Amino acid sequence: MSAGRMLRSPEKNNMKASQVRIRKVKKSDIDRIVDIERSWHHLSHWSIDSYYRLLQDDGFTSSFVAELEDESGRSHIVGFVIFHVSSSIAEIYNIAVDAKYARTGIGRQLMTTAIEESRNRRATKVVLEVRKSNLGAIRFYRAFDFQIANERKNYYSNPIEDAFVMEKTIGPTPIPC
Repeated sequence: MSAGRMLRSPEKNNMKASQVRIRKVKKSDIDRIVDIERSWHHLSHWSIDSYYRLLQDDGFTSSFVAELEDESGRSHIVGFVIFHVSSSIAEIYNIAVDAKYARTGIGRQLMTTAIEESRNRRATKVVLEVRKSNLGAIRFYRAFDFQIANERKNYYSNPIEDAFVMEKTIGPTPIPC
């Protein structure tokens, strides 16, 4: 981002939903997604090729970004969520928000979008893994009623760490009569 263009400064409470635009990921978004992902040490860092492969698998994998406009009206990606729906289970692979916009409600909007899209695809459960030491993320997931289902030993590398498997039961979207 150039110094001359500043994004609206985030309030440390909630961004208004009208300020944030959630949309499907495009191939041109991948570099920015990787930048956001790599800025957080606790996230699993994927290769750019992995992201491209996931985008080609649109039948099962869903990906969304959150955008904000700068003062000149230009949109900038400030967060993303990537998840997979297979049969009745959705799995959140990765969710992150640019550190400058953490705790502004953008992550909540992305997670809500992922849960709603999972429900629309007839998933009845959403699962995810999280580092045991990532207490902020665990609190975030608990706010969505995710519960710790079990633990995976040595699941993460660099550094090696156990993961909690968390899950949330959701109902399918009712079919209108």
